[in-house]
Amino acid sequence: MSTAKEYAELEWPIDIAIALVWIVFGINMSGHHQAARAPHVRLDLVLHRHLGDITILHVVNSIELPVSLLKSYPVYAGVQDALVQWWYGHNAVGFFLTTPFLGMMYYYLPKAADRPIFSYRSPSFISGR
Repeated sequence: MSTAKEYAELEWPIDIAIALVWIVFGINMSGHHQAARAPHVRLDLVLHRHLGDITILHVVNSIELPVSLLKSYPVYAGVQDALVQWWYGHNAVGFFLTTPFLGMMYYYLPKAADRPIFSYRSPSFISGR
């Protein structure tokens, strides 16, 4: 059973379940962000943006018209479907490859250099040192 779309082949009940999982994940991340006492919140903000963007991607790409419990048809056709599919596939791959790499670099780069990332400390010309 599928909708015959390249990146959004799941039927509507499964799409709704996936969207609910993203929402629960977002609530969990929001709780973590509020409980964190670390001064470096930039990575948390990147993750929040990532979560919001991937949720919007999933919802827009999975808009369907349900015709029965396990069958639905996409609302996009032809060129519009191709554009939405390209937009979804391009951005989803970018989010899943770019964000984890940036997250690892925000952790490992300061550890390897044994000093904070430049954007986390005052530059010498501002602080007067």
